[in-house]
Amino acid sequence: MDLTRRNFVKLGLATGAALAIESKLASFANAADLELGGRGSAVNPDRITGSKWDKVVPYTCLVCNIEDGGLAFVKNGRIKKLEGNDKHVSTRGRLCAKGNAGMWHVYDPDRILYPLRRVGPRGSGKWKRVSWDEAIAEVAGKIKEVLDRGEGHQNEIMIKWGRNRSGGAAERFMATLGSNTIVNHTSICEASKKIGMQPTWGPDIETPDFANTKYILNFGSNILEAAYFMNPYSQRLAEGLVDNKAKLVTFDVRLSNTAGRSDEWFPIFPGTDGIVALAMANVIMQEGLYDREFLDTWTNYPADKLKEHLKQYTPEMAERYSGMSAKDIRRIAVEFATAKPATTYTYRGPAKHLYGSYNERATMLLPIITGNIEVRGGYCLPRGMGYNQPQPKPPGAKEPSYLSTPPDYPLAEHKVSQLVPFWIKEGKQKISVYFNYMSCEAFTNPAASYWQEVLSDEKLIPFSVTFSNQMNETTNLMDIVLPDASFLERHDPESMPSSLWPWVGIRQPVIKPLGESIEFREVLKMIVQKVDPDGSRGMRKYWEFKDGEDYLRQQFDGIAGLKEVGGYDFLKENGVWPIYGKLDPATGKIADKNGLPIEPEYGLHRKEDPNGKVKMNGKSYKGFGTSDGKIHIYVDEYEKYGFNPLPVFKPHPWHWNEDGTSKLKGPEEMVMTTFKWNVQTQSRTQNIKLLSEIVHSNHAWMNAATAGKLGIKNNDLIRITSPVGYMVTKARVTQGINPRVIAVSNTLGSKFGRVATGRKDAAPGMWGDIPDPELKDLWWTTEGVNPNVIIPVSADPIGGSQGWYDTVVKVEKAKAGDKFGDVKADNARHFEFYKQTMDYAYTGKMHRKMHPEVKVEKLPEPELKKGH
Repeated sequence: MDLTRRNFVKLGLATGAALAIESKLASFANAADLELGGRGSAVNPDRITGSKWDKVVPYTCLVCNIEDGGLAFVKNGRIKKLEGNDKHVSTRGRLCAKGNAGMWHVYDPDRILYPLRRVGPRGSGKWKRVSWDEAIAEVAGKIKEVLDRGEGHQNEIMIKWGRNRSGGAAERFMATLGSNTIVNHTSICEASKKIGMQPTWGPDIETPDFANTKYILNFGSNILEAAYFMNPYSQRLAEGLVDNKAKLVTFDVRLSNTAGRSDEWFPIFPGTDGIVALAMANVIMQEGLYDREFLDTWTNYPADKLKEHLKQYTPEMAERYSGMSAKDIRRIAVEFATAKPATTYTYRGPAKHLYGSYNERATMLLPIITGNIEVRGGYCLPRGMGYNQPQPKPPGAKEPSYLSTPPDYPLAEHKVSQLVPFWIKEGKQKISVYFNYMSCEAFTNPAASYWQEVLSDEKLIPFSVTFSNQMNETTNLMDIVLPDASFLERHDPESMPSSLWPWVGIRQPVIKPLGESIEFREVLKMIVQKVDPDGSRGMRKYWEFKDGEDYLRQQFDGIAGLKEVGGYDFLKENGVWPIYGKLDPATGKIADKNGLPIEPEYGLHRKEDPNGKVKMNGKSYKGFGTSDGKIHIYVDEYEKYGFNPLPVFKPHPWHWNEDGTSKLKGPEEMVMTTFKWNVQTQSRTQNIKLLSEIVHSNHAWMNAATAGKLGIKNNDLIRITSPVGYMVTKARVTQGINPRVIAVSNTLGSKFGRVATGRKDAAPGMWGDIPDPELKDLWWTTEGVNPNVIIPVSADPIGGSQGWYDTVVKVEKAKAGDKFGDVKADNARHFEFYKQTMDYAYTGKMHRKMHPEVKVEKLPEPELKKGH
């Protein structure tokens, strides 16, 4: 018989060989017909009919940042299982493991269900349950104290958010209060990628056409398990590899699942993606394999000038830095240039370095010079779709805040969140009220111990509030906890460029929020209306919506095409719009009315547009999202602030001497990198039992040859010492990593949650105890040590990204007295590294010293006026 999950479970039930614990079988019985991959209702329509389910509700996932479309199956008021929404054009009826386990965010046994007020010192874990009226009154009172001080004090109200998918509600709240002190998470994510791409072609992201390509150069992205848009991209990548016989070449320091499934894997040295890409571009240009017509027509820099600029980046030079042989660099370059169509893809790998924006622009150059832009199987622009904001809109802040627009990072702006605690400590921005939303900065950020110190200091931050429904390292340091509803109990608009077909979708309550939790935008409304009960402050009028659904109805009202099919009611029923066709269960693809796979539109920049910026042959074309509609190989914004306007490579001063020789001494000195497991996010999944059962340890990956030289064996206890502290963990000895790299996942090690810590017999928190009879069956021992405490801050002076993959460490066998899980950091040393990274900022002396080439390579002024 076909070995579907359903039949597998039936087989287990019949034999008793694999599934012997009846209590576990009972809890999974309602999910037994979930086929592998969660293929959606189109595969078996009777799943959503009849009396088996009380209702099936479409929603958009929020376990991570991919926003997959899902279906929630509800019986007797409880979510029984989640599957993919087969009407969703990007995810096509599939969810990843994190998405399939998403219901356990609702039923997290340690979830916070009631508002809390701190009654002991910050971090003491002493709380008092309070009513919503009490909590809102206290928060509103603190806000009014700031506002009543008069004009100029509004920026003392700060919000630090992580995965903000509120559709503008959080921004509306801060604009209503008149504060510009908004700090997002982008710098610990992919800020330098964005600041590499935006000035180059307009958007800050790309959408490779993996399904139809012939060749893929993958720089530092783990597409198949942890990259941006992992689910929709991995589907298309699999189609390209299997159906289109595409070749996949991965450059990654570690043998990730994507690297392991590539045709070729090159474990290059951290941060050298850029010089490998530039050397390949040089080969392509010198061999005459570039697309001259595309370069001279659609970019602002002539092919001959670019060819001359790239001569300095020889394959031999790239080999010296990266470790990849010059022979392989030449071969891969020629293969890529001649295998039409072809594409590249990057994510955090190239960007999370001191000069990550340079790396991003260097890799982006490859599809540009080969003309693989906006073609079938090529490197395509993102396809997005917007929605409205309820009217009237608040005018916003009148004055800039140092924390959101730091003068030392004019291109990155608010994308430098890792430096915020140091700026607060130095008094660059006074904070009176601190809001935390969807973020755990005291755990997930570099220099996490410094965040803990600043958040604990009531002189620096007199009052703090979180909307978290999880007790974690940051929640534990707040004064007030206002528990948000989970993503399956709330409203949000959604739109993400996760495939070549644009879409909008919604998040809607699948069930009523548990306990006393209230969805985020409703809580913001409660705060504003308490601050301005009679409207005399001019704030209340911006929050006169009935509820979350009414807010979203206003956001989707008037969208052309959607209104004609039913507007928001259509979204409530289907979860997404447009519906491009039906999922074909035989192919897993969306098919049109004729049963053929739907095709995207290509060549967006070539579309005729009367208002287009590009003029050719008497016609106007849409072009790209830059000032002149062309791709900017030469970026004026970079030049304005003293950065090289052309794609270049800058060696990291921690890793390289000026003559290009390595600074690493002996086999014990390595570069530490971090990574995400495919079933964990940085902080929000560790207490999800189905995910932590799969991954509950993060031993340090070490190269077997290096470990042999140090006398370290698999599972040995080791000490990793950075310039700011040390951690003690176990070694995972493998050939699947660069010999000069040690890799530790940053997705484990939380001290909160009975599942996350493996303490099944621990007492539940006083803030809410959701019964879970399976807690007693936890069989594993959690072995998580989070490295973020010993990672010093650094910031790309261009894009602002944290240099996650730059820290030089010493690795040795554990010392006498060392115990697994020991972590120690010196915050004074963290502050020294903060001062050093500020020296790299564009106004610093160190930056000017390290960028003499800008003056040398600047184009003469007359040539800039030729319109290239």
